[in-house]
Amino acid sequence: MVNISSKQRHYDDAALVIFNLLSRGMEPNAITYNTLLHSLCTCGCWDEVDEILIFMNETSHPPTRVTYNILINGLCKHGHLDRAIDFFNEMVIYNCFPDIITYNTLLRALCKEAMLDEAIQILHCLCDTNCSPSLITYNIVIDGLSKENFMGKAMEVYNNMLEHGICPDEVTYRCLIWGFCRADLIEEAIELLKAMGFNKNRIRDNCYKFIIKRLCQIKKVDFAIQVLEMLISSRHKSYVTVYLEIIHEIDTASMPEEAAELRQKLVELKIFKEASPC
Repeated sequence: MVNISSKQRHYDDAALVIFNLLSRGMEPNAITYNTLLHSLCTCGCWDEVDEILIFMNETSHPPTRVTYNILINGLCKHGHLDRAIDFFNEMVIYNCFPDIITYNTLLRALCKEAMLDEAIQILHCLCDTNCSPSLITYNIVIDGLSKENFMGKAMEVYNNMLEHGICPDEVTYRCLIWGFCRADLIEEAIELLKAMGFNKNRIRDNCYKFIIKRLCQIKKVDFAIQVLEMLISSRHKSYVTVYLEIIHEIDTASMPEEAAELRQKLVELKIFKEASPC
């Protein structure tokens, strides 16, 4: 009944079921409470959430780790980060220790709000617990730092990840490469691009396109050609569509000279037959 009422957003009915159970001396179990809390958090019904938590604390079914994860996730999604942190701290006080889902949820919200010092602090605390950071955990923090151009700190987290024996994936590299490009740290971006190829990571075409376009924007065409050659070496020469898209995007971005230089390079590499417009 609670599950059906919650899914249909009849929260008064769901709460009434719980009241009726309590009045008959029957206690809902943790699954019942969590089902209702999940729906209430999804819709941001925080007054009702508080009422359910009171019920739980007054019965023999206090909030569990799953309960707290539901609360923290819902609060973070609705932008109530301060209260999510309060629940996080409450978990520790009541010896209901956070798991990796709790940490990742909170870290993602902190990074979204550019609260990066707090995110790094939580990451360091996580490393000191029995709950080790996962690749996803590191990627969340690296992505947050890269988007705010804190590339030095992003690389510190990256190196810390390697020290803990966690291998980067394409997401890790892409976050760092795009961050370096946004910060105009082009040589660092290219070195990481090379590392991706060395580690046999599949590099998406959009990653190459982004770097080449950014290099052309800051008039680093020689570097752009270098990246283009890396793309060609990792693909078959018949992969012409991607090369045409790159030239077209640069040409339409008011960079005709840069587009012409790249087109000429493709002619020299015998990928294009002649340096004619695309």
